[in-house]
Amino acid sequence: MAFEKGISGNPNGRKPGTRNKATINLRDAVQNLLTDNYVQIFADLKDLEPRDRITAYIKLLDFALPKLQRTEVKTDIGSLTDTQVDTIVNKILDNEKTVLITND
Repeated sequence: MAFEKGISGNPNGRKPGTRNKATINLRDAVQNLLTDNYVQIFADLKDLEPRDRITAYIKLLDFALPKLQRTEVKTDIGSLTDTQVDTIVNKILDNEKTVLITND
């Protein structure tokens, strides 16, 4: 029996962040392959030219590490105090990577 459009067997839907079962199975299979054949893969990687070795390593990491999500931070500059704006400007001018804004 097919589902009608907009109606599913789970009216609440999947929880956010829940992975597709096929993706989970594939990642597990690749991870097991890498784990079970670590010695051979390590030897094969050592035989590659440095550029090829790095490329292969980066591609293998895609299967082992979660992807980082891009985040965007929006700030209503008009709601900041003069002191907070001065702090941000000074941090930028000092080329600091981390800016901590506190409520005065």
